[in-house]
Amino acid sequence: MKKSRRLYRTFYKLEEQLEIPMFILALVWLYLFIIELVQGLTSFQVTLIYIIWGLFILEFVLKIILAPRKFSFLKSNWITVIALLVPALRVLRILNALRILQSVRVINSTRIIRAITSGKRFFSALKEAQGPQPEPEMEVGILIAFSTKQNKESLIHYAKQLVQDVELELKESTGINWFFDIIDATRLESDRSRYPSAFLDAASQRMAEGPYDLVTVITDIGIMSRRNNLVAGLSSSVTRIIVLSTRKLTSTGRNKPRLELMDTRVRFNSANFFLHQIGHLLELEHTSPAGSKIMGARSFNEELNKIPSFNSEEKVKLKKNAVKAPDRELRDANDLETFIFHILMTFRHLKIFFRPLLKNRALLLPLSLPGLATAAVAPAIILIFTAEIWDVGLGMTNGTAAFFAVISIMLASFYLVRVQSLFLPRKEKRILTEHLAVANSVIYFSIFLACIGLFLLVGILMMIIELYVFPPDLMQTWPTLNKPEILLEDKIRLAVFISTVGVTTGALAGGLESRTLIQHLALFRSKE
Repeated sequence: MKKSRRLYRTFYKLEEQLEIPMFILALVWLYLFIIELVQGLTSFQVTLIYIIWGLFILEFVLKIILAPRKFSFLKSNWITVIALLVPALRVLRILNALRILQSVRVINSTRIIRAITSGKRFFSALKEAQGPQPEPEMEVGILIAFSTKQNKESLIHYAKQLVQDVELELKESTGINWFFDIIDATRLESDRSRYPSAFLDAASQRMAEGPYDLVTVITDIGIMSRRNNLVAGLSSSVTRIIVLSTRKLTSTGRNKPRLELMDTRVRFNSANFFLHQIGHLLELEHTSPAGSKIMGARSFNEELNKIPSFNSEEKVKLKKNAVKAPDRELRDANDLETFIFHILMTFRHLKIFFRPLLKNRALLLPLSLPGLATAAVAPAIILIFTAEIWDVGLGMTNGTAAFFAVISIMLASFYLVRVQSLFLPRKEKRILTEHLAVANSVIYFSIFLACIGLFLLVGILMMIIELYVFPPDLMQTWPTLNKPEILLEDKIRLAVFISTVGVTTGALAGGLESRTLIQHLALFRSKE
């Protein structure tokens, strides 16, 4: 019995580990099939076909050996058996009729079957890894971030009261159940004001650990918007994180005494503000104060004397959007499944994906990252004054320069994201939620656009030097250059080449100021 269990475990583990590489081999074989139909195969490509075919046979033999029920395994995979035998029949040339396989050797083998069946199994595994469609309910984690120890208990009590005040309203307005969990209380290093992005790391960690559909950070320090204004808090539709500041909520204005945390006015305004943020996450827009008590709220309302409610029109929208609000989850996935999950979730939320990309002005981001810009510009200025770089740049084709630039920008952006551990959560977790995947896509493409911006910055600088600093005939006097005339096209190509080198050195040597970068990504709303 124990031996049988071991065989089962080994068999399924082998099948899981081989699924991705065999799927990739199937795609290579499919590519060779297309090449064969279009132009024929080289001797190397024919050899590659038989190597892949041999690997398919080896995989199948290993599965037969490890399969607990060998006859059942063969019975359920009889098509694969036939497909594996066909190339062998062709090699042995047993039947003259099999000469037709000369032109269709690929299609009469396991490669198409493998591509279809393996691909189907792969996406089935991905769907299973994501888990079933989430239940129509929201799991909300609450993280307490306190600056002084004496504030810890009061913040926890405040959070519990807030949950009691908003839970019923959320349930009635959205038509789904809401569950709240105070998951942790963490001590801050100081009471200085912070941007909400400072809490992204901790909040995303708790979101993945929960996992939660939404995480709310309640803190006693000031929260600053991207416009450097102190606010009561902000929300992020991309990451599904809300940051709430009690410091702002207990302050009613200049030269006025600070209110107690459990004052009824603070309590009702806190509920109002929290519901306001939930409304944003569920795609409600700002209205006038007369149109909605919640979405029309702009500041602390001293006259508020009860827990506010969404109006009838808002409730219709909330019930429509709340059904799809719970996050899908990817559990225990490999790298390829994680990559595809990011793509699928990004396409599912294109609106919230593009919104921060349009707001964060990523192309201008290098101007806010002096370390990155300096590491790119400094070597570029040195290179532009060397004859060897002119020799190389003028000798390459436009296509080579463009290809080198594209590949370098893509690799530089990926390197920066990985080295700086910018993907959320920063520490590896076995669960990745839907909105964290979207946030990671925003982060990567922001860095990608920043690298393009850096490329343009260095390239423009190089063109200015080439056009206005160098004497017109200086290059023709250099003995290593055999070009009678240097055209504008040549100078542009050289600027592209030097700029590409600058982007590479900037990524390798300059790095990123992580806090500055995250602050500029516009993951949170800029104002309330």
